[in-house]
Amino acid sequence: MKRYILTGTPGSGKTSILHALKSQGYSVVEEAATDVIALEHRRGNLEPWMQADFIDKIIQLQKQRQIETGMCPDELQVYDRSPICAFALSRYLGYPPLFVC
Repeated sequence: MKRYILTGTPGSGKTSILHALKSQGYSVVEEAATDVIALEHRRGNLEPWMQADFIDKIIQLQKQRQIETGMCPDELQVYDRSPICAFALSRYLGYPPLFVC
């Protein structure tokens, strides 16, 4: 397995690099939290991180993206952040530890 995680501060270019790699044919797994927040905002929920199922929604989307991308286990994969980041976020928000695999 070849897995790489792009990490860094907001606005540092992680997603731009990921999109460039994807356009070159690399297998990528996009970050899920931003999309979950955007969806909740469109639904009128301005503070989705305050909901008890916020982390669950992120984990579910992240796992779905991993499964969709991981059809070839030997293939190189690049993650925009990672399940590890979702774990760190859950700890920061005071939720119990999660196992994301």
